[in-house]
Amino acid sequence: MNKQILPLTQQAKQAITIKRLVTKLRQARTNYYNSGELLLTDNNFDDLEDKLRALAPHHSYFKTVGINFDSSGEAGKVKHLVPMLSADKAKDMTEVSKWLGKLKLASYQLIIEPKIDGLSASCRYVNGLLDVVATRGDGRTGQDITEVAGYISAIPKKLSQPLTIEVRGELYLPRNTSYDTKGKPLRNNTVGLINRKENKAEASFVHFAAYRIEGYSYGTEEEAIKLITALGFSSVPYQLVSSEEEIDNYYQQYLEQLRDQWVYETDGLMLVINNSRLQAELDRRWVVDHHHLYALAFRPPSASKVSILINVEWQVSRSGFAIPVAIFAPIQLGGATLERASLHNAEYVGKLKLAAGDQLLIERANDVIPYVRDNLSGHGREDFMSNFLIKNCPSCQSKLAENGVHLQCVNNNCPEVNIQKILYWVKSSGMENIAEATIRKLYEVGLVKAIKDLYSVKASDLFLLEGFGDKKTENFFNELKKSRNLTISSFISYLGIRLVGKKAVKKLAITTKEAFWHFDDNRYVIGRNLIAWRDDAANKLLVSELLSVLNVTDEEAVLIATLGEVCLTGKGPLPRSQLEAKLAEMGYTAVSSVSKYTVKLVCDDVNAGSSKLNKARSLGIPIVTYQDFFSL
Repeated sequence: MNKQILPLTQQAKQAITIKRLVTKLRQARTNYYNSGELLLTDNNFDDLEDKLRALAPHHSYFKTVGINFDSSGEAGKVKHLVPMLSADKAKDMTEVSKWLGKLKLASYQLIIEPKIDGLSASCRYVNGLLDVVATRGDGRTGQDITEVAGYISAIPKKLSQPLTIEVRGELYLPRNTSYDTKGKPLRNNTVGLINRKENKAEASFVHFAAYRIEGYSYGTEEEAIKLITALGFSSVPYQLVSSEEEIDNYYQQYLEQLRDQWVYETDGLMLVINNSRLQAELDRRWVVDHHHLYALAFRPPSASKVSILINVEWQVSRSGFAIPVAIFAPIQLGGATLERASLHNAEYVGKLKLAAGDQLLIERANDVIPYVRDNLSGHGREDFMSNFLIKNCPSCQSKLAENGVHLQCVNNNCPEVNIQKILYWVKSSGMENIAEATIRKLYEVGLVKAIKDLYSVKASDLFLLEGFGDKKTENFFNELKKSRNLTISSFISYLGIRLVGKKAVKKLAITTKEAFWHFDDNRYVIGRNLIAWRDDAANKLLVSELLSVLNVTDEEAVLIATLGEVCLTGKGPLPRSQLEAKLAEMGYTAVSSVSKYTVKLVCDDVNAGSSKLNKARSLGIPIVTYQDFFSL
């Protein structure tokens, strides 16, 4: 009997939309903090956040900043004594006025200072001596970069006073740096220098500008900035304002003059209540677990310039997607020399109606991957099909298939697809000293046609190739040796399954190779992604081949939320992040919605009539108050 396919309810459609928004935002956020580049412009990112906020204002996504680290004592991670939270955002003076109205202040004095476009960091001092330096990370736990910071002269090793404090600021490369940025954005280079595992001394090109102190009592932000300077740091320029008119005047000055004059790249201005006592009072009015209420990030419109289109190149990804890239006359934008920009997909190329010589509007919101915002010459072209659209794969010449907005090569023997798969494995498994040119050469001569072939290469094979001397050959085999021994969670995370990293593997409780092959829990999107990927015939073959040449060891099972999932709703007695931490300590997993897997709904009023409480009642899920559940 055929099963009837019922249409999705409005609630189900909304749930799907929310999941897609969260996935896209988290991917963009992770890419930004890991590599210094964004998948979305600032404006697009903010628009997606606004859409999510309208649909799910209390989603757990809004409870974190940066990216999520596993802060359970993992080596290389530092827990901030005071969380490094984000700030609310404004795109124009109307939104600034709205923020000021929310504060409900009869009068105010604000500090306006540059929002430096770099890498946020915190320097901890004990009795005036530098103890540890860490990146912001997720706002509560950051990456320990103390070793690299030792090369940065702008971070004093000893303060002029024996204070125990945290000094916060931004790591950045100045506009006039002598470091070879290779035309890439300054922030990208900053992240690269800080994360570099070799040649750490080149971090000396990085500067540090401080703007805040934690662990020290002061009356105003202005006093704090003056103290920062007295302690031996470079601070930020600022101006005091007391009206919307003064804010707007300074903002216009920033757009027309200041952002081009300052030595660092900026992505807007910070507005901060000057009075420290008032800051604390404002934060007490609301639950503060993502951003402070006393500060606002005032972002400018995205920077853009016009250039002339020369050509469109097509690149092939490891998934076979043909990715178009616009080649145009070089321009200077946001601290970088640009001559290439993403065109996203085939549909977008057709939409822009591109022809050689067209005037393109190139946009780059500071350190975001540049992209073509518009084709100024394409308007009015009727029934025009761009001659830059392709039909065959630029690598293997196979006919491309349509896949949504993309064109895709489905040839399993496509050279570029196979090379990209090998390159992804090399990068994800940490083989830093094996260059792309090396992989391409090995593929060209037939020594490496798949990932498994890397582990069959012999020294005698390399000696016959031009450019492979003793040192390069030694480095090659050292990298292979390091990557040969893996735990099951590392192995799965290196396969490139969408959203499935080491933390996800542990959440799915996959601790053995057998568990990977038999995993069938489809409750979570990461589980469904893993199942779909693993059950593909080509991927099954890939895993089998790799297991035959690698030493992949099983892991001990980790106790993960054995007591079940608990949903928190309504106004809690503590910030949501603290309540979720308490849940984890008790052995539960915090979830943002009620489902058949929820074992308890915790709320402020058990008699309320919200959709979550009604759903819990319909499913027979126990409902308790915060006070009763947490014994407060």
